[in-house]
Amino acid sequence: MNPIVKHYIHITIDAVDTVAYDPEGRYDADRFDRYATFDEARDAALSSIELMLDEQDYDDEVHRQELETMLPLLETSRSFEHLNGQTEYRQLLNRLEPATSIAA
Repeated sequence: MNPIVKHYIHITIDAVDTVAYDPEGRYDADRFDRYATFDEARDAALSSIELMLDEQDYDDEVHRQELETMLPLLETSRSFEHLNGQTEYRQLLNRLEPATSIAA
């Protein structure tokens, strides 16, 4: 299946898993898991966060707090539009390095 058909990606920003919307296919499919629906991408990110928290597999207290902040944002978001409207999500997304996307 053409990866651009799968518009949502499970992405990690500063070791915090989340979801991004990428209909143009700017993010390298070899580096990011792509999903056809927001729910699939959100569930993948949630699973990763829950596993890190359960196993206490975080770098430090700041990282733990970031994971704990993202967890309820993802749990309560029923659409990408809702997630994208959250200030904490936008702050995390702003930390995404331009190097993670492929050149246009």
